[in-house]
Amino acid sequence: MPAPDGRQLDWHRSAAQGAEQAMTKWVRLRSNMSLRAYEIDVAGITHSDPEWPNYSLQDLIPIAFKDGRLIKSIDHPVVKRLRGLT
Repeated sequence: MPAPDGRQLDWHRSAAQGAEQAMTKWVRLRSNMSLRAYEIDVAGITHSDPEWPNYSLQDLIPIAFKDGRLIKSIDHPVVKRLRGLT
């Protein structure tokens, strides 16, 4: 989004251009501090679209949230480790 005075940062402009190109091509954005913007690299080869397994969201949720992967309390080992308690 442009600033209230209508100016648009080169970082934002170049990121939007990269996102637009990424809708039809494989791209990579690289930050260029001297340009104060992203450089857009378009893949030299054409990749095929990913092949996704035929699972519903209802099938995927139990896989993503197996036992131990869901933090339900402050006593969870991950929370304790992050708090420096273990």
